[in-house]
Amino acid sequence: MSRLIAFSLVALVAVAVAVLALPSKADSGLTDQLKKKAEEVIDKTVDEAVDGTDADTTAAEEASEAAEGEEGGAGQAKAAGKGGSATAEDMALYTKYDFIPGDKVIFYDDLSGEELGEFPSRWNLDNGVFEVVKQGGQNWIMCSDEGFIRPKVASGPMPPKYTVEMEFHSDGPGHRGHWYSIEWMDAEDTPFAMLQITDDINTVLRIDHVDKANKQLPGYLAAGKHTMRIMATKSTIKCYIDNERVANVPAVEGFAPVGLRVHMDPWTGGEGNPMLMGSFRYAEGGKSLKQQMDEEGRIVTHGILFDSGSDKIKAESYKTLADIGQLLTDGPELRVSIEGHTDSDGADDYNLALSDKRASAVRTYLIDNYKIDGARLEAKGWGEGKPIDVNTTPEGKANNRRVELVKL
Repeated sequence: MSRLIAFSLVALVAVAVAVLALPSKADSGLTDQLKKKAEEVIDKTVDEAVDGTDADTTAAEEASEAAEGEEGGAGQAKAAGKGGSATAEDMALYTKYDFIPGDKVIFYDDLSGEELGEFPSRWNLDNGVFEVVKQGGQNWIMCSDEGFIRPKVASGPMPPKYTVEMEFHSDGPGHRGHWYSIEWMDAEDTPFAMLQITDDINTVLRIDHVDKANKQLPGYLAAGKHTMRIMATKSTIKCYIDNERVANVPAVEGFAPVGLRVHMDPWTGGEGNPMLMGSFRYAEGGKSLKQQMDEEGRIVTHGILFDSGSDKIKAESYKTLADIGQLLTDGPELRVSIEGHTDSDGADDYNLALSDKRASAVRTYLIDNYKIDGARLEAKGWGEGKPIDVNTTPEGKANNRRVELVKL
């Protein structure tokens, strides 16, 4: 316990230094937010120490976020300038990855703000034992007894085109992998199709009791966060584990789901191997990039992703950027303004500077990788200034976090 309290004191000192270092013109309300964040970190760390929880890593990470303004705190001074030294992650492993997330978010949950130890508030329980826990500075849904949960979405026909993304955790090859499934429900509320990963290596897409794809991954998953992804229409389904496509069904007859649920079956043969599910995103697909540009004069995309609080482009953005690069190559007369947008969380100035850096990073990537003439590309950040949805729900905020390409 003494070691945990020591971490708390370090966290408090770090935040105090950050507050003192702020420019004299810094917003007083922002300073108050920093102080409050520091107090929350200390209180939470002591509480976790009393509960016997290992809070060392969490406390240090949260203190760092409080001092640096991660995604929306007090770090706007650090966000000045355009672009970054590392424009994007290495995308070499994503050249065969063709997943593009849907444009309009129907359900989104990253479990932020959830009460630890409680059932996740944005989900319904069929059966089983589930609770919110924290690991590595992130909230997760932990399953300790096999069961089913459903996102709180009204039952009804699914969109003509949609995507599903679900994070899950693996403790690596030294532990037995759990069984995770995303299931489609029919009008009788019966599961009739599923995408499943078992033992951290085996995958299956099963429809109406028939295995449409049954693929083994190249190797066991490494320890850490992974993602199951589905990209579907009324007659086609593609499925992925991270960057590996594990199913590609070109024609499905009579596929008419009305909802989704998650099945989690934990391996209980050893300790220190919790079954954890992370963020979940279900979104409606939209028009192609070319259709958007031709019909509306702008492209709205949620497929360009960044590290948290950073302008470094994530490798999962490969397909979206490749399509944009191709569109610009095929239309040499096309000039666009690349515009970054955020939700309303955090300080206005920080969001504005971060969105500007992200737009510039996309511009740099397109110039460097697709040899697009820089004179054809402008870059601008709007921060939270031009929302396309409300900022009062997780779904609305997810819709507002986007990159747009506007025809000049």
